[in-house]
Amino acid sequence: MSYQVIARKWRPQSFDEVTGQEVVTHSLRNAIEHDRLHHAYLFSGARGVGKTTTARLLAKALNCHKSDSKTTTPCRIDDENACPSCIEIAESRSLDVLEIDAASHTGIDNVREAIIDGLSINAARDRCKVFIIDEVHQLSKQAFNALLKSIEEPPPNVVFIMATTELHKVPITITSRCQEFQFRTIANSKIYDRLKLIAEKDKIDASDEALREIARSGMGSMRDAQSNFDQVISFSGGTIEAADVAKALGSAGADVLEKVIVAVTNSDAKTLLETVDDLVSRGHDLRNFASDLLGVFRDLMVQKVAGDSTESLVDSAAFSSEKLGELAAPFSASDLLRFFHSLCETESSLRDAAQPRYVLEVGLVKLVEMKKLAPIEDILKKLGSADSHAAAAAAGEEKKTLKSDCVRPVVAEAKPPQPEPEPEVLSYDEAPPEENFPEPPSDDIGFSDTVFEPVPAGAVVPFEPRPSGGEFGMSRIPSDLLEHFDDPRLDDAYEAALRLTGDDLRPLKSGGELATRLSGRAGSANRTQAHSTGGGTAARPAVDISHMIPKAPSIDTTQPLPALSDDPTNEELMAYANALPSVQLAKQIFRGAAVVEVRKHKDQRNS
Repeated sequence: MSYQVIARKWRPQSFDEVTGQEVVTHSLRNAIEHDRLHHAYLFSGARGVGKTTTARLLAKALNCHKSDSKTTTPCRIDDENACPSCIEIAESRSLDVLEIDAASHTGIDNVREAIIDGLSINAARDRCKVFIIDEVHQLSKQAFNALLKSIEEPPPNVVFIMATTELHKVPITITSRCQEFQFRTIANSKIYDRLKLIAEKDKIDASDEALREIARSGMGSMRDAQSNFDQVISFSGGTIEAADVAKALGSAGADVLEKVIVAVTNSDAKTLLETVDDLVSRGHDLRNFASDLLGVFRDLMVQKVAGDSTESLVDSAAFSSEKLGELAAPFSASDLLRFFHSLCETESSLRDAAQPRYVLEVGLVKLVEMKKLAPIEDILKKLGSADSHAAAAAAGEEKKTLKSDCVRPVVAEAKPPQPEPEPEVLSYDEAPPEENFPEPPSDDIGFSDTVFEPVPAGAVVPFEPRPSGGEFGMSRIPSDLLEHFDDPRLDDAYEAALRLTGDDLRPLKSGGELATRLSGRAGSANRTQAHSTGGGTAARPAVDISHMIPKAPSIDTTQPLPALSDDPTNEELMAYANALPSVQLAKQIFRGAAVVEVRKHKDQRNS
């Protein structure tokens, strides 16, 4: 007898042997036992998970000759006393159980000839006539329409069993007439148990690690895992080890995947490049390797998020739960998510890449660079601890309009006056270098930090002006006294003033340019010549800019604040606001400023 592949030799012969589909087989056995069978079934699911096998088992259960009626335990094909019906159904040559490949019989003529015309003919020998339509989604629209009536109301003792891997392509008019069962992908642990049983029965010496690698290569498909097992047996011969599986299937073993994860942890880009070179030299499929690596990062993320309760979630993992925890420890969940998305782009690029090696190398090195990224939480924490005075200074540059209230400023302590420097005498004979000019004076004329206290009506508020001299003697108004809003009139007036003075607000390049501008303002009439006794050089006098320095404001603080009635008029509120020291201070600093509106708060008497 010729050699029979493992997938066909070890095809399940009973409902108990169907691995990973316990829900489906339990439902079908109950339906058989209680005689509640449907006339049309639709089996959907991934490839190699047992759809066609279950369809044949159901056909055998309906027609087994060893029982007077339907049975849940049909004959096994390896049983010497198996009935002819079960043997013929298992070998796909029964006259009453027709298996139709919809991929090669897509048209309406094929359906009419193979199915519709034969419905009126009774079963030749068995109890039921069964039509098994594999890959039913391949049928044309006209063929589906021709089947509608037959599937909805078939003749007695006719059963339709349809199987598909793409359920969404089956019309809803078909699915609504069928009893649908969804076949799940099979857990790696169950595939491993089945492969181990096969290895023991066939006396194949395979290590547990090798069988786990073969089970993982099936990706939830029992048939794929058994086909890969056949391939590894042909490659290794007598004894099968994990290394033999990697070589025979062209996939990266768990040791290679662990090596890559450790290299990313240690930011070792050189090891990653050497790993890719080794994979290329051994003829591995780089896209399969990227897919395997994606699965590992997915398992690491699940381990990081779910913790110890991950055994059912990482059943298909290449590593144990303990090993996954060890590999995931150096990373955060955000790191693993970034790695996964980056590898998805790399794996997608490998499909059409002219040089897949280059794409994979760059993709792996990118993982090392991603590990160096700082979490956004750390960046925000550093930004939050920045100097608050810098933010206040930047806010002080905004345009502000006065907002009146009932608080008095407590002015910060002024700095002691500094002596003015002696004017520098420059020669008219040659132009001095710009660095010899004095640096421009500090423009720190902003408002200092202040503390506010509520002032009762009628109280006399003492005012201590900031001493002049040294720095500009301008008292400062706190930002709490100012209301921020845009006023087009103020903006237009400000820009008009700039045009009149010729100031473009551009920064001066050096102290020499400042001195030149100031000397130009002073005018040539103020220039005098002074002759020294030795050299006879002419000197330029210092420029007087005292008129540019604002004088310290003077405010009459001896007058008490006017009292307000319970229901003050607008005139009383205006008089009260003009008597506030803060308003007087602002009117002197902002020349021409006036109180245009006074509002009274609902929860306060004074405003």
